[in-house]
Amino acid sequence: MKAVGYQRFGGPEVLAWTDGWPEPRPGADGVIVAVRAGGLNPKDALLRKGKFRRTLAREPLPRVSGMEVAGTVIEAGPESGDIPGEAVFGMTNAFCGGLHAEKAFLRKGEFARMPPGMDFDEAAALPLAGQTALQGLRDYGGAGDASRVLINGASGGVGHFAVQTAKALGAHVTAVCSHRNLEFVRGYGADEVIDYGETNVTALPGPYDCVFDVFGQYSARDFRACLARHGRYVSTVPKAATLFGELLARTGLSRRSRLVNVRSRRADLEQLARWYTEGRLRAHVENRYPMTRAAEAHRQIETKRTRGKIVLTFDQ
Repeated sequence: MKAVGYQRFGGPEVLAWTDGWPEPRPGADGVIVAVRAGGLNPKDALLRKGKFRRTLAREPLPRVSGMEVAGTVIEAGPESGDIPGEAVFGMTNAFCGGLHAEKAFLRKGEFARMPPGMDFDEAAALPLAGQTALQGLRDYGGAGDASRVLINGASGGVGHFAVQTAKALGAHVTAVCSHRNLEFVRGYGADEVIDYGETNVTALPGPYDCVFDVFGQYSARDFRACLARHGRYVSTVPKAATLFGELLARTGLSRRSRLVNVRSRRADLEQLARWYTEGRLRAHVENRYPMTRAAEAHRQIETKRTRGKIVLTFDQ
């Protein structure tokens, strides 16, 4: 089987589209998907660099890259409840990924059927970033009807889904991005759009029930003046301050600061699919690269300047 993999940690140049990788098996409750497209995320680049090598000492190299895909079921385990031929999209809960290949394995709860009208590129862009936005805002941030949400980093993969998700949940959305992305973000439904080059976002008047820091450059302490009394700061980036805040939350001492640990759940994927069908959610795919040019795609995502998502395809 051909796959995008790496034999050692390093820069994008360690990636290669090569043959000889073992083919996955469905097991009792999984499916094998003939991959049509794979979404690219910052975590893919961090794994490739060896950022989590101590955590993943038991998962040795070489590895196949990729956390999310869309494609067609070609083999289904007896407990999966799915039928070969169905178009699906999903994200693996395996920390190292392993999906950017000709065939990918997904467990029963890690995928859902693609909604009518959605193409494979859009579907591949949605699972990780879309679920991060949904779980970060709803579960970690408590965002809901009539809440006030501030989203920092609103033009990227998670960010542009977060703007749409917060609106779908009934929130008033203030979105922060660069000057060049103001109209792009406004087009996804933000009520207010702030240019971080012109405004100190930590000094905004608020009060905000949820500050969703997708870019991860701040901490809860930075927003203490504009968070509501029971407001929450939610980050997607693990660092000392956010890890400590999540520890306090899990021990019941404080829920002021949360760190998103996204999990692939069929119910959440189905919710995203419903919003897509209703016209309340769409994916912006800025660039598409063939699997053979995965290294080039990784270089782009490391610029941290991508609008929406990057997708790997089988088009040459």
